[in-house]
Amino acid sequence: DTLKGLASPDEVEFYTSGRASNEASYLYQLFGRLFGTNNFPDCSNMCHEASGVALIQSVGIGKGTVVLDDFDQADAVFVYGQNPGTNHPRMMNALRQAARGGCKIVSFNNLKEVALERFASPQSPLELLTPAATTISHQYLTPKLGGDMAAMRGMAKYILEEAPEAVD
Repeated sequence: DTLKGLASPDEVEFYTSGRASNEASYLYQLFGRLFGTNNFPDCSNMCHEASGVALIQSVGIGKGTVVLDDFDQADAVFVYGQNPGTNHPRMMNALRQAARGGCKIVSFNNLKEVALERFASPQSPLELLTPAATTISHQYLTPKLGGDMAAMRGMAKYILEEAPEAVD
């Protein structure tokens, strides 16, 4: 009734999570197109619009400033609330190489993602055919809601008090 009551099919947006299967997303888009619209914003629009605005205001660019090559130079990487094995598969090979190079990786996530614990690269036949996976996170923390922000505040406080020369 709500859809039929619209003056135009373009008054509605059809959005689905990136966690939906390709088949479910296809059927949902087919339904929307049969309804008469092509309003299917992707998750970048819906999920990252607010963070993009904040990033422009704080660092001058609306997306992350880290590139995969940065992992080659890092001594430590902190992963907050991400599921790179699921959502950022290219990042997993960068994390794998960093871990193998001695970089210490600390993950903060309520969801235990297996790839952040141990990762077998699909580009390595040896790892796929044997149990030879790389340990990714040297420490994996599963804080309660807001606990990750408390950890970040504590880290910032420590740096400002104990190593102010590290802040440029």
